[in-house]
Amino acid sequence: MRLKSLKLINFRNYEDIQIEFSKGINIFIGANGVGKTNILEGIYVLSLTKSNRFGTDMDLIKMDTDNATVEGEVLYDDYSKWYQVAISKLGKKVYINKSQIKKISEYISNFCVTTFLPNDIDIIKGSPSIRRNVLNIQIGELYNNYLKILNEYNSLLKMRNEYLKRLNINSMADYKYLDVINEKMLDYSVKLYSFRFSYLQDINKILPMIFKKLSGISDLKIDYINNLGITEFNEEKIREILLNKWKRNLSKELMQGMTLYGLHRDDLMFSLKGHDAKIYASEGQQRLIVIAYKIAELLVFKKIKGEYPVLLLDDVFSEIDIKKRNNIIKYFNDEMQVIITTTDIEEIDENLVKNARIFKVKNGIIKGGHRNGRKGTR
Repeated sequence: MRLKSLKLINFRNYEDIQIEFSKGINIFIGANGVGKTNILEGIYVLSLTKSNRFGTDMDLIKMDTDNATVEGEVLYDDYSKWYQVAISKLGKKVYINKSQIKKISEYISNFCVTTFLPNDIDIIKGSPSIRRNVLNIQIGELYNNYLKILNEYNSLLKMRNEYLKRLNINSMADYKYLDVINEKMLDYSVKLYSFRFSYLQDINKILPMIFKKLSGISDLKIDYINNLGITEFNEEKIREILLNKWKRNLSKELMQGMTLYGLHRDDLMFSLKGHDAKIYASEGQQRLIVIAYKIAELLVFKKIKGEYPVLLLDDVFSEIDIKKRNNIIKYFNDEMQVIITTTDIEEIDENLVKNARIFKVKNGIIKGGHRNGRKGTR
């Protein structure tokens, strides 16, 4: 798949622009604060219907306007699709080929992206919720059914938490209803654990090799940290342990009014030579670990879907030395569409630049779109 065109209307600092992309490398050059990152954010919203940055949907709407629209045409092997995300004070609507899609989970996984962003280091340094969110997005782009099941699980989780609070207030309430919720949550939990363990197994098969090529250091893996104490997928064991956790800790859950055990509490640990990279790895190593993780995501996506997602890189080369930068670039190939932002084109490998479509960004205006120094479109 590749993004052919992107249209932004009242999105961030853009009033109305349309961009035509090359199938290969696309580079947006400009000073900080002129709107380069907003272009990548628009592509991300087109794919996942929400921003990859902090804030709300309303923050995406250009100041002094009431709504924003992100549209784009995506090419596949022998057909194309038109995607649209419309954001207003009344909410958000998504469309494929002009037809509204009622459920966001049915929209996501059609047009897929992978990002390399400066704040991706938070995948290691940040909270467990950040790592869970990244994992959910990665698996959700691969398997549309994952997000549907996750939404059902989260709905039941909310329902269970509310009923725990009710039981705590009214001891005469019916505990059988809690048993019904538990059984349904077990069903969804097993399915979601299956997806997560399978995906991380695929990642861990190639992650150590990728990291060694980038850094010269081996022994990197991802440990799946959960409060069930399980290290591999086993449906019967998961059901038994999780149900026992809920039964034995019911008084504690009643008192706190929340579900204390389950996959909504799980975490990932990046283990470098047997140590938690969040604590023991340098910031430079942490950055390379995240990049290795994202490259592994690309390769697993290709293996499962038969194609690469669109790759978005936001000014990441400036913080990496030339040798490591070149090691990263070796993973790019002619099948990938790559969209890069930079303040200085000298930071980009000349082999990428010579085959790239170049755009210049200044204060919400985009000029160029030429290749190899010559104007024109492909």
